[in-house]
Amino acid sequence: MPKIQLNPIVLIVINILAPSMYIFLNGSFLKIYLIAFATILLLAMGCYKIFLVTALVYGIMDGIIFLSRFVTAIEAFALFLVVLQQSVPCFGLVAALMKRYSSAELLSSLETMRIPRTLVVAVTITLKYLPTFTREFKYIHESMRLRGIPFTLRRPVKSFQYFIVPQLFRCAALSEEVTAAGLVKGIDAPMKRSSYYEQKFRFIDGLILALFVAGLIGGFLWYKK
Repeated sequence: MPKIQLNPIVLIVINILAPSMYIFLNGSFLKIYLIAFATILLLAMGCYKIFLVTALVYGIMDGIIFLSRFVTAIEAFALFLVVLQQSVPCFGLVAALMKRYSSAELLSSLETMRIPRTLVVAVTITLKYLPTFTREFKYIHESMRLRGIPFTLRRPVKSFQYFIVPQLFRCAALSEEVTAAGLVKGIDAPMKRSSYYEQKFRFIDGLILALFVAGLIGGFLWYKK
């Protein structure tokens, strides 16, 4: 099955529209619609691992929510999961966005939209820093293991402190590195930047967005009756 290559703007627009639609649409319809749409999109893009992780997390949450009907002790936690579960499809699409596209591709796509340069840079850095943040946590956990410092739930505050303090220092160092790399690449240049990655809005991009919006409108009209 050939993998489709979407413009990153499509995934960004879907993640902006989807959460805000809970104000206007029936919650149960939108939850099912989003997970179905995200599933089709992830499989079409070839993001099979992300799809499996997303489906697994969604299934575990569903299981806990179902179990809360019989176990009153986890009702409060299940209620929190009901709210969080609505965002799982969006998290899957964001993961695909971070994995499939480089910083240069994201910049090239966002610069085709008439939005401030500072916002373009902020969005790009945020999306690309999340994997770095996760990788840094793995390094810190490995350092703790080598020093014989366990991460235990018996002392969650102390254990969390061992994680967060080194991470804050790494954040400061990484922010300087990211700023230097951006300046070298001319991110602050006043003229329009050229890019090796020319991201055009193609027919398939418009079709995906049109189908997504059509589904939202259809759900709104159906439950409006």
